[in-house]
Amino acid sequence: MIGYFEELSSERQIAWRCADSLSLRTFLRLEAHAKTPDHSSLSRTRQRIDLDTHQAIFDWMLKRLTEHDLLKGNKLGVDASTMEANAAMRSIVRTDTGEEYDEFLTGLAKESGIETPTSQDLVRLDCKRTASGQA
Repeated sequence: MIGYFEELSSERQIAWRCADSLSLRTFLRLEAHAKTPDHSSLSRTRQRIDLDTHQAIFDWMLKRLTEHDLLKGNKLGVDASTMEANAAMRSIVRTDTGEEYDEFLTGLAKESGIETPTSQDLVRLDCKRTASGQA
C-alpha cells in the first residue's frame, strides 16, 4: 500500500521511504526511534506468504481502502513481468577509462605478474577479485 500511494516501484524504495518518513512510521505504528525493516526483510516476508493467505490479505486491504474512499474504479491491474537485466559482466564498460571488462581483467593479470593471461587465468582472477577491484 505504501508503494502504491507513494509511487514507489521497489522494496528498496519502500524501505528507505518508511525509514525516512515520520508520518509513515506513525501509519505503520512504529516509534520514531524504532528501526524499520530493510528491503530484504520485506522481500523474504512476501516470499514466505502462501498464495491463499496473500489473496486474503489483498482482498481485506482492498475492502478497507474502498471503505475509506481511497480506492476508485472497478478494475485493478498488476504487472508482474520479469525482464532480463542487461548486467552481464562482458557488457560492462568503465566510464573513466572506456575499457571493457575483459581488458580490465587483463590489466589486473599483468599487474599480478601474468604477462599473457589465458581465459582461464582471467576467470580465476575474477573469482578472487574483491569489491575494490583488486585480487
